[in-house]
Amino acid sequence: MMSPERKITHLSIWINILLTGLKFVAGVFGRSQALIADAIHSLSDFATDIAVLVGLRFTSKPVDKDHAYGHGKYETIVAAVIGVALAYVGVRIAGTAIQRIFHAMHGDALTMPSAFAFWAAVLSIVVKEWLYRATLKVARSTGNASLVANAWHHRSDAFSSIATAAGVGAAVFLGNDWLILDPIAALFVSIFLLKIAWRIIREQLGELTDQSLAPEVCAEILALARGIPGIEQPHNLRTRMVGRHPVIDLHVRLRADLPLREAHAIATTLEHALQHRFGPETIANLHLEPYYV
Repeated sequence: MMSPERKITHLSIWINILLTGLKFVAGVFGRSQALIADAIHSLSDFATDIAVLVGLRFTSKPVDKDHAYGHGKYETIVAAVIGVALAYVGVRIAGTAIQRIFHAMHGDALTMPSAFAFWAAVLSIVVKEWLYRATLKVARSTGNASLVANAWHHRSDAFSSIATAAGVGAAVFLGNDWLILDPIAALFVSIFLLKIAWRIIREQLGELTDQSLAPEVCAEILALARGIPGIEQPHNLRTRMVGRHPVIDLHVRLRADLPLREAHAIATTLEHALQHRFGPETIANLHLEPYYV
């Protein structure tokens, strides 16, 4: 049976194929540079959908002798690739838009887009906003980082289509004096893409370089440990993420005269508490230190 992640990604692939074709045809025959740029954005969505499927194939593999912590880093790599793809598309669209604006300011004529291009952009807004919400719902229920990144890719396409519709609509319905809004809309799209891309890349680089969990999360871990009867002075906390699963290394102090069975039971209680709070796949490595009363 196909997983929810695969279902929503397969649906996204077909939607992006249809939207890319529609917007490209509408951009060419509707004479809109902004809509052609928007079509390229949808094509990049299709590419990242494929990347997500590849990532799901690897991250679903169980722990093996070569990957004792699982294959969660593949998910992080896929999300980073999506961020890089967004950045690349943003730079290309910005370059083309700036070039057209520059030529227009020096007297070159701009073509009048058609209403067909405007309505294609409006349809894209509706479809991609729905796809963003559907993908993010699955991402939150599964904790899949690459799906979160892909959801934002869908929303960036929706926002780019809003800018496209505004620029094309102004040119179509307000006349020749507003034609420059078409490349300006394309430039706005690129700025939004670069902003989203930077956020995704920054987050995934943090995971790839074993960045610690947020300070408030670390404080919560220490407080949780202090709440377990028998544990004193939890310290030397180290945290990181492997895909969607946290890894927690922690030193705790127990009474030196405790039997091994009791010390093990206390450590197990803490381990279960961490897994209850952060998920059953949480990896907790506990180092027990004796203290003397």
